[in-house]
Amino acid sequence: MRLLSVRAVLLTVLTLLLTFGLAAFVVQYFDHAATWVEHPSNSHFYKEGKLHSLGTVYDRSGKILLSMEEGSIKYNEDAAVRTALMHITGDRDNNVETAVPIAFRSRLMGWNLLNGAYRFHSGRFNPGQELNLTLDADLCTTAYRELGGRKGAVGVYNYRTGEIICAATAPSFDPLAPPDFDRSPGQYEGVFLNRLFSAAYTPGSVFKLVTAAAALDHLPGAEDTLFNCSGKMQINNSEISCLAEHGEVTLKEALARSCNVAFAQVALELGAERLQEYAEKAGFNTALKVDGIYAVAGRINLAHAGKAELGWAGAGQFTTTANPLSLMAYVGAIGNRGLQVTPRTVADRNLLSRADLKAKKRVLSEDTAATLGQMMRNNTLAVYGEGNFQGLELCAKSGTAEVGQGEKPHAWFTGFLAREDLPLAFVVVIEGGGSGSESAAAVASKVLQAAANAAKVE
Repeated sequence: MRLLSVRAVLLTVLTLLLTFGLAAFVVQYFDHAATWVEHPSNSHFYKEGKLHSLGTVYDRSGKILLSMEEGSIKYNEDAAVRTALMHITGDRDNNVETAVPIAFRSRLMGWNLLNGAYRFHSGRFNPGQELNLTLDADLCTTAYRELGGRKGAVGVYNYRTGEIICAATAPSFDPLAPPDFDRSPGQYEGVFLNRLFSAAYTPGSVFKLVTAAAALDHLPGAEDTLFNCSGKMQINNSEISCLAEHGEVTLKEALARSCNVAFAQVALELGAERLQEYAEKAGFNTALKVDGIYAVAGRINLAHAGKAELGWAGAGQFTTTANPLSLMAYVGAIGNRGLQVTPRTVADRNLLSRADLKAKKRVLSEDTAATLGQMMRNNTLAVYGEGNFQGLELCAKSGTAEVGQGEKPHAWFTGFLAREDLPLAFVVVIEGGGSGSESAAAVASKVLQAAANAAKVE
């Protein structure tokens, strides 16, 4: 009887150990299986430590952007497309962290938790996998060309579906003909950085959209209040200046004329805590996640800001930085009645990732988004010129961000199209581009017209 008891105890212990071991394995499997599959020791995908097969990547129209079979990497046949999309397809040495071969390696290997690392194709198991992107290769090429060799980024996405159709970064190069970077270090500075995803810049006046949203919600009569601008504003021993003396302006007029003094007054009335709250609603201090890729977070910290610093922050200066992709998603929310749809670059989702296909969050009330959108529409009609954006129903805000003594400002232009048939939001940033309403707006006009023309063909 005693022997039976001992055996029962041992059996119970062994059962518990087996159960614990299986549970630990399942946890490790879910956490690390993809890493195991991608390890260079996996001979199904690697030969002599080098990746041998990675499938094929297409743009939204079916153009091949990248393929790897039997150790041979192939890119699009057009050098202009290869150059414009290098930050998406990557270079041969995998220097771009956001590129598809790195960000979607498991997917391209055919890996998922349910089926493992193979898929059945043409009567045999094939480790390669097709990946269809939402990007339009021709539109990306247009955007890269319009940047004209200047460092910067252009992004366009559908604010209803989340599809990113344009993601262009400069400088870039043809991955089949890489230049000698050491001979032109200035020209190729930061060449492997995806400036749409992985860079953050002083926002300048585009941040006034955040300040205006907070004012509409929390300053009674904000739309009818008159702000007086004499061209400058003294706060203690500091001065906040404008490029012109605007006189008495409403909030709508202040946004159109990009009046620093008016927005400094708004920021002081709101207070640091409220402005911080609305900046964080807009996505600052949070890294936007796009198909598993984290964009760099724009930053704002007004906890210890003095009055002059708070005034400058409300106008888009101070130490605040903005990520172009996150800003594009925010203005998309303005166009989408306050609902922000998560941007995405992958067109075809597997079953495990469809839950967030149209992930949405409310960042503004519907009324505030509508009013802010009308103000942005007025910016085009009153300042940027409807003729420069014919037929687009453009709602926009420019920014000219001061970045340092003697340095040329960064140029911003962002907004959305108020068209039901073309619900696009966009962002353009050009390092040292000067006036946003001129250089960045000109790029946006060309890219958006190209997007509109492409939509007609579809």
